[in-house]
Amino acid sequence: MNEIERLLAIEEIKQLKAKYFLGIDTHDWDLWRREVWAPDAKLEVPELGSCVEGRDTLVDWVMERSANQVSVHHGHMPIIELTSDTTAKGLWAMEDRIYRPKDHPDYADGAFILGFGHYRETYVKLDIGWRIASTLLTRLRVTRHRIS
Repeated sequence: MNEIERLLAIEEIKQLKAKYFLGIDTHDWDLWRREVWAPDAKLEVPELGSCVEGRDTLVDWVMERSANQVSVHHGHMPIIELTSDTTAKGLWAMEDRIYRPKDHPDYADGAFILGFGHYRETYVKLDIGWRIASTLLTRLRVTRHRIS
């Protein structure tokens, strides 16, 4: 892989992560399923004690947890390393804001959540483009507000 191809791959991975944020925040689950995740993808969220595997299972799990909540996710300062022509790993600083109505199943956990941390990811290039193979979300700080 030459330098131009390497830079192009890194830009494609950045665009992939932008689709990740767009899909989750707008609840565009078709975009998430079709353009973000590899078929055998894995999502780990240790603070929830969760590890979900398989694209369809993963998307359905996030879709259920995100029902009628509003979220705003930001990813910053990516460090992306190509490990081969078809694999890469990345680290993204992140901030997320989650707003839940009283009828949300996780409302007791907080009506408003503000989190800061990192996404540690692996990527795979398929015939259809780069996809997320695995994501580990770790938060360094979380603020929760409950409204009674």
